[in-house]
Amino acid sequence: MMTVESNLCDRHFDKSLHRVWIDEDEGVATFPLWNLSGQMVGYQQYRPDGEKKLFNNPREGRYFTHRKNKAVGVWGLEAWHLSNVLFITEGVFDAARITSKGYSAIATTSNDLDKTHQAWLYCVRSARPTVAVCDGDKAGLKLSKYSERFHVMPSGEDLGDASDDYVNWLIAKEVDYED
Repeated sequence: MMTVESNLCDRHFDKSLHRVWIDEDEGVATFPLWNLSGQMVGYQQYRPDGEKKLFNNPREGRYFTHRKNKAVGVWGLEAWHLSNVLFITEGVFDAARITSKGYSAIATTSNDLDKTHQAWLYCVRSARPTVAVCDGDKAGLKLSKYSERFHVMPSGEDLGDASDDYVNWLIAKEVDYED
């Protein structure tokens, strides 16, 4: 049986760069969500052995996200400084894949953003170049409207599980666009 920590490593998660709390007994990793003031406003739990479908009980599904009073919070702000271009993804592991290559990325942990999240992303995109990396489905395309540029993954593919060649190509294409 694979440990939670080894699963994170296999999914390109860099513990030296990002905060995570791991509970091997419960089989869960907890990722903090932060606002721009540096306050922790929520968390996302990841259970590698959980079912992918959504549950209201955090102990049943693969992912469970909680935000305090619907606060605006994203994952990955500790990597905000890595590059000028900011990649915006839905999932933590998609953003972790980009930060593992030395580039800034945040995860919204949702593609259905409320008006406050939307306004926050519009402010971010006015301050620096942004690229949304969208899942290749109807829901994933929702993220495209909150960035100045976007890239849509092929249907059924996930950036977090894409080949190194593909990830390198995507980053080079978007970073070169800015030069």
